[in-house]
Amino acid sequence: MNLTNKRIYIAGHRGMVGQALVRALEAQGAGQIAGGEIIARTSDELDLRDQLATNCSFAEERPDVVLFAAAKVGGILSR
Repeated sequence: MNLTNKRIYIAGHRGMVGQALVRALEAQGAGQIAGGEIIARTSDELDLRDQLATNCSFAEERPDVVLFAAAKVGGILSR
């Protein structure tokens, strides 16, 4: 799939998997986070657990592709 002309939203872009996705997409020419075709929001900017906020953000940004690499990380002892 050619993603060079697509608007791509990456949830979890600051995590290990999300950063790898960003690097791979940028290496293929898909764009830059700041002003290109890759759309990324921190959890402070968009809480994906808030369905209304997520729907509004997606309606505004209109991504063609959504990649979910977001997770809650805490290790074996986290709850």
